[in-house]
Amino acid sequence: MAAAEALARRGCAVAVLEQNHEIGSPIRTSGGSFIDELEDLAIPASLYHPISRVRFVSPGNAAVYDYNSPRMCVMDVRGVFQFLAERAVEAGAAVRVGIKAEAPMLRDDCVVGVRTRHEVLGARVVIDATGYRSALLKQAGLDPGIRRFGVGAEYDMYAPHCDEREAVLLVGSDLAPAGYAWVFPWGRHRVRVGVGIIHPDSDAQPDAYLEALVAGAGRYGVNLRGAQPLEHHSGLIPSECFASQFAGNGILGVGDAAGQASSLLGEGIRWAIHAGRMAGDVAASAIGRGDVSRRALSVFERQWVKRYGSDLRLAHKINQRIARWDDRKWDQRIEVLKLLTPDQFVEALKTNLTGSWLLRFLARNPRALAEAAGIL
Repeated sequence: MAAAEALARRGCAVAVLEQNHEIGSPIRTSGGSFIDELEDLAIPASLYHPISRVRFVSPGNAAVYDYNSPRMCVMDVRGVFQFLAERAVEAGAAVRVGIKAEAPMLRDDCVVGVRTRHEVLGARVVIDATGYRSALLKQAGLDPGIRRFGVGAEYDMYAPHCDEREAVLLVGSDLAPAGYAWVFPWGRHRVRVGVGIIHPDSDAQPDAYLEALVAGAGRYGVNLRGAQPLEHHSGLIPSECFASQFAGNGILGVGDAAGQASSLLGEGIRWAIHAGRMAGDVAASAIGRGDVSRRALSVFERQWVKRYGSDLRLAHKINQRIARWDDRKWDQRIEVLKLLTPDQFVEALKTNLTGSWLLRFLARNPRALAEAAGIL
């Protein structure tokens, strides 16, 4: 949707094919994000719920961060996706629901459109936003090589007694081996309670752990008394660094299709919006010049790497290490997290890992520097 808006605002004719029958459904993500990032993306405040406290809980330890002015939030995921669709339509894009792009159409090694069940649609540029399956990229010969995934399951619950100001992140072998669990309120007494596990780092399935988390939530200071599930969500997100190549002749990949998420927390929505806008601008320029070759479209790859490459690569290295930590290691590392101020903790979660704040923090905390050397 972000790519469609960017293209349409540049005067391009755009068709968006959505295989499901509703924009934003089914929901496959917890929707955790950051207020300043969403403000920069012009997402209305009515579409996210502010969080004023975060607890990071390991089996035998916990770090707590309080915010006078909330920095983090949980999105109304369906609402955000539909808002993006509205923006694309206002810009001039045509949106079609219940239509699946089954395959790219190729001519002389160039993608020139897509085939659906009932028709063939020509296009100067095809943008693959099919998620972790990367369906169109792979058929065009651009397999992004994603083999490691976060596998998640969550309940969206009506929980009248759960603290709506507080988000909880939980780690440990009894909760989420090679992953983490979460309790994310998103307003109106609605709370998303979920578990994500990295495959193939672990072969455990999240649903059994999810049931145990809901049943034992009180042990972690989460009040789910009287709570009932209204929705069950599940999904996969790439837990790799972004693909080395996601531009070809007449085709670009964005979002999860190109691995453009932070594997640190398995957070992808805001990254996908940034990627869509960047890809849309590059595609519009290429179309305007009459050159949609890989050489022209690979400007998107270079722009992405320049802006986000260092942080996302470092996030992936950290994720690979922490996915192997046992309960004892997590309890130890929580002590290091306690050295972070609330604002520093937010910057770390945002995957702002090469910022000057981190260098200053490590310079002032030799112990943390030693621990970081072990992580990386």
